[in-house]
Amino acid sequence: MRKVIPFGRRAVAPNTPRDVKAKCAHRNLRLVEHGGIVMCADCHVTLSPFWALSMLSEQYALAMGHIHRLKSRIQLADARILELSRELDAMSPGEKKPE
Repeated sequence: MRKVIPFGRRAVAPNTPRDVKAKCAHRNLRLVEHGGIVMCADCHVTLSPFWALSMLSEQYALAMGHIHRLKSRIQLADARILELSRELDAMSPGEKKPE
């Protein structure tokens, strides 16, 4: 006769993290190499690998958007600094106010 090995049940999160206890956002992922499982390291729920990839993709897109906006602000600030520097250089020594 064959031996039957009992496996414990694992809750699999749906495509969105709305039904999880304590309303966890699942931002801290843990990859379990044996079996290729993705789990939330905070609430220990097994997640859909597709959901995890899509969440990471959204987070990456948000981070890249922030980086792009910050680079634009730095470029504007650099341009303003150069403009003010040119104005200061164009002033005669008597016009410059000592601080």
